[in-house]
Amino acid sequence: MSAASRRKGVGGEREVAAIFERNGWAVRGLEASGDHLCVHRNGVVLHSETKRQERLRLPEWLEQARNEAPEGVPPVVCFRQSRGQWYAVLTLDDLLELVG
Repeated sequence: MSAASRRKGVGGEREVAAIFERNGWAVRGLEASGDHLCVHRNGVVLHSETKRQERLRLPEWLEQARNEAPEGVPPVVCFRQSRGQWYAVLTLDDLLELVG
């Protein structure tokens, strides 16, 4: 990975963390990783995987997030392309569990 790509990725991780925080979530960086554990004041916990890439590879990213998420914590992939808006993707089962 080039230095420019890494800077873009780190910037994206900061953007997503700030969005979570503005919306009442505590964001904790996970050791040796760019991923975050996001904890809402209502007790909901998510594992956030952030991607800022032009080419979307959602199945690959979802698999990565699932493999890296702590046991019992739903993974969510937050992504955007340049100058685009942020999106969040999680499995339908996890969504239904969260909004239950």
